[in-house]
Amino acid sequence: MLHPDEEARLQELRRYALLDTPPEKAFDEITALAARIFKMPIAAVTLIDSERQWFKSCVGLETREVGRNFAFCAQAILKNEVMVVPDAHEDARFVQNPLVTGPPHIRFYAGAPLRTSNGLNLGTLTVSDSKPRRFSKANIEMLAGLAKLVVGEIELRYEQGERRRAAESLRLLQAAIQQSTESVMITTANLEKPGPEIVFVNPAFTRLTGYSAADAVGKTPRILQGKKTERAVLDRVRKDLVGGEGFEGEAINYRKDGSEFVISWNISPIRDADGTITHFIGFQRDATESHRVAVALQAAKEEAERANRAKSEFLSRMSHELRTPLHAILGFAQLLEMDRQSKQDAESTSQIIRAGNHLLGLINEVLDLARVESGKVAFTAEPVNLRDILQETLSLVRPLAAKRQVWIREPKGDLDLEVLCSALRFKQVILNLLSNAVKFNREGGSVAVSCEKTDTSVRLQITDTGRGIRAEDMKRLFSPFERFEIQDAGIEGAGLGLSLSKRLMEAMDGSIGAESVYGQGATFWVNLPLVQDKLNGSRPKPEGKIARNGHVAAPGLPRTVLYIEDNLSNLRLVERILARRPEVKLISAMQGSMALDLARQHHPDLILLDLHLPDIQGDEIMRQLRANPETKPTPIVMISADATPEQIDRLRRSGADDYLTKPIDLNKFLSLVDCTPPLISQLSFPCEDDENPVPGGDVRASRAS
Repeated sequence: MLHPDEEARLQELRRYALLDTPPEKAFDEITALAARIFKMPIAAVTLIDSERQWFKSCVGLETREVGRNFAFCAQAILKNEVMVVPDAHEDARFVQNPLVTGPPHIRFYAGAPLRTSNGLNLGTLTVSDSKPRRFSKANIEMLAGLAKLVVGEIELRYEQGERRRAAESLRLLQAAIQQSTESVMITTANLEKPGPEIVFVNPAFTRLTGYSAADAVGKTPRILQGKKTERAVLDRVRKDLVGGEGFEGEAINYRKDGSEFVISWNISPIRDADGTITHFIGFQRDATESHRVAVALQAAKEEAERANRAKSEFLSRMSHELRTPLHAILGFAQLLEMDRQSKQDAESTSQIIRAGNHLLGLINEVLDLARVESGKVAFTAEPVNLRDILQETLSLVRPLAAKRQVWIREPKGDLDLEVLCSALRFKQVILNLLSNAVKFNREGGSVAVSCEKTDTSVRLQITDTGRGIRAEDMKRLFSPFERFEIQDAGIEGAGLGLSLSKRLMEAMDGSIGAESVYGQGATFWVNLPLVQDKLNGSRPKPEGKIARNGHVAAPGLPRTVLYIEDNLSNLRLVERILARRPEVKLISAMQGSMALDLARQHHPDLILLDLHLPDIQGDEIMRQLRANPETKPTPIVMISADATPEQIDRLRRSGADDYLTKPIDLNKFLSLVDCTPPLISQLSFPCEDDENPVPGGDVRASRAS
């Protein structure tokens, strides 16, 4: 049978840590005294574990423990009074006990429970004999009294041990604080004037502040404060400590010699057993250098941000200034292309348009470089026909190849495949690789293009018969501004093409690489995901006038277009374009203030708005138009040479129905004008790249009209 609180009893026994300890004089003296008083041959202080009876002290026994199932004491601890067995031969509980039937042949037993202050019995103080005995009431009381002495010794032993452990812990803590490299200061908890009093500082505090313990103890922490110590920080410290919380932060303090330094502060409350705050302990470390570094980093960050903004503004302005004349060049060239011309003039016009588009591509690349450096190149991936891309890029490269007497072989492999990418970006990469294959080739050399298909991807390879690349240069091949030997070859370039191509291919979930044997040419390859069958199929291309959602474009309907533009050549271009639409009345304004009046007077069906105007910026004009109930519903399309994606997104969010980038594509522009006004926000032309419109511009829906 177990004690009703057996688990708690065992925990209490383990807490006192008595089991299996050496003999101790105090317990041995009580055991010997019990044997003499009761004239018994056997006396013992026993402890009952989960499996055994262990003797802390004993007289008349050779063993130190027996199994719990044999122990008389296992029965004695079940009650809180002394258990007496006058004759074990006549007690059914013990008549068959091995301690009765064999050595030490116990006949008489008396055991007093060792009851702790928590009311739990750890074991017993027992006396026994090998012959039957009688035990008077006075004997029972005396044995119970001796048992209390045993319990007193147990608890005294525990308390002494706790004090020793506490003293040792305190010694170790003091040593740790004294030897700590971090400054430690302990103060009282009084936060009212004159404030907390310093009661302890360690040597690190002295090394940090110059104040010795004699200087600091009895003073307040105000000895560390000075003219640059922020009042706001001190107020926050007080607020946190009054609320019973700790404080963590930085402050400017002063050493004994008056020099200032930045400290990193951590203050915590010290509470007594009742939870009352009695002291505060503060840990301090010199944060002057880390603070200086943090300030320098912040300044560097702000400077970098300013430089980045300046770069973005510069690129935006350069994009605008370069695109604006191209707008006129390509626009008027497209007008000429629409007119009937002689074969020779048509070819000349085509060359102007092709060269203009090539120059526009170079301008776009300048913008790409900034975005690639910041990792912000974005585009819309779509199925792109490999043969179309190759035919277009090869047609652009062949004049250069003919000039350098380089033969471009017919592409080999399955080219009627579709890859998932941005058509413009992929074209940009292939054009760069083909141009390099021609420029770095030998006179009379050749360029071979081949295509290999796997289950999930397509590899396009471009091989030249030029000088090749040295083995030691291969690892730097795709690094920016690496030009290797081309300076000596008289080949222009900044060494950015391959670096940009690598970034673009990776952004499209593709890859790029090269192989070369120096003196025998080089092979560059690109991998791109293959469009799955479900995406294959011809995609209709826009031609002429376009409308969405089943609506039909409606040329021929009278309408009014207000064009706000300060560049005279751009204005003349739009006038020439709209001359092909006699039903369209064009009203123009070269100043924003005049445009606002014209919009209110004429109620145009469409407003074309330039961004950079001499008096009022285009976005402010748009804001005023949207704020006026008369002009609020009028579709507004921004036309600007500023093609940066941030600008486009900002203006769309600000209320522009669409954004048309210069140079414009005439067919797309006319399709925009031909659509009835209610459908303008539903009009959307395919765009190669959301961040970098294709040469000729694009119009994209962004807002419900």
